[in-house]
Amino acid sequence: MFVSEDKQRTKQSGSISEKESHHERPKMKPGGWKAMPYILGNETFERLAVFGLFANFIVYLTRELHLNHVYATNIMNIWFGITNFAPLIGAFISDAYIGRFRTIAFASFATLLGMIVVTLTSWLPKLHPPPCTPEQLALSQCIEANNSQIGVLFLGLGLLTIGSAGVRPCSIPFGVDQFDPTTDEGKKGINSFFNWYYTTFTLVLLVTQTLVVYIQDSLSWKIGLGIPTLCMFCSIILFFVGKRVYVHVKAEGSIFSGIAQVLVAAYKKRKVKLPSDESVVGVFYDPALTGTTVLSKLPVTKQFRRYQYKGFVELQGKQPHEVELG
Repeated sequence: MFVSEDKQRTKQSGSISEKESHHERPKMKPGGWKAMPYILGNETFERLAVFGLFANFIVYLTRELHLNHVYATNIMNIWFGITNFAPLIGAFISDAYIGRFRTIAFASFATLLGMIVVTLTSWLPKLHPPPCTPEQLALSQCIEANNSQIGVLFLGLGLLTIGSAGVRPCSIPFGVDQFDPTTDEGKKGINSFFNWYYTTFTLVLLVTQTLVVYIQDSLSWKIGLGIPTLCMFCSIILFFVGKRVYVHVKAEGSIFSGIAQVLVAAYKKRKVKLPSDESVVGVFYDPALTGTTVLSKLPVTKQFRRYQYKGFVELQGKQPHEVELG
């Protein structure tokens, strides 16, 4: 009778632990290849739009807005510098607060608005200087764009910077989120995704550096800037069509708060003696992962041992998962 009761208790405790572990690590249902047509299509059109816009942009500034070459070069260099730094901010906001899907969605609309503004500088006569005659061109007497026209151009470039801040750091991770990295099928899917991503990237460079540049130089800047804007519109449509298929990984919180906690705990517990390497099991705070299977843990090493005070806990009759860190 006592044996049967023990077996029953063991089964109950086992079922409870299984339920708890299942609650702690919910099974992720990846979008997988069902989401890839939308994600790869979105990214392809987005790169066609941005690369097509700026493949020949310095020529647009000097030929259509009549800016001198030094001024046009400074505009492009400053814009590229800010745009290359902005993804750091976008990545932080995405990972800490709003997630990758919302970041890409907001940034895509900002990119579209920026491209519309830049395209309008070629379409609307009030947003660019009058055409330069051959005589004016020979005498270097072309009328340059005034301050208001330059201001509209800067507005468009600023919106494009906001768009790049959200799209660049999130496009590849969002595609990887669609696969489960803990399975062999998911790992193969991630590798294939990278192959397709960089294949389309190469094709986009080929098209923008040849066809789009030819249209802008030989046919019309209105058409040459309008085509990338239309591609960006198609990119947004594709992105939202696949909304129900995507895996939406929630934001995990700010990493800076965790770094601050480690430093504070290391200072408070600086006089505590760390255990030897043979007795580290059960002494460090090691809760189960929650939320998504994308996260993984790193093994304990001897590096930066002074900062392991953050995870060192005194059990005092409690189980490791029952201890809260101060």
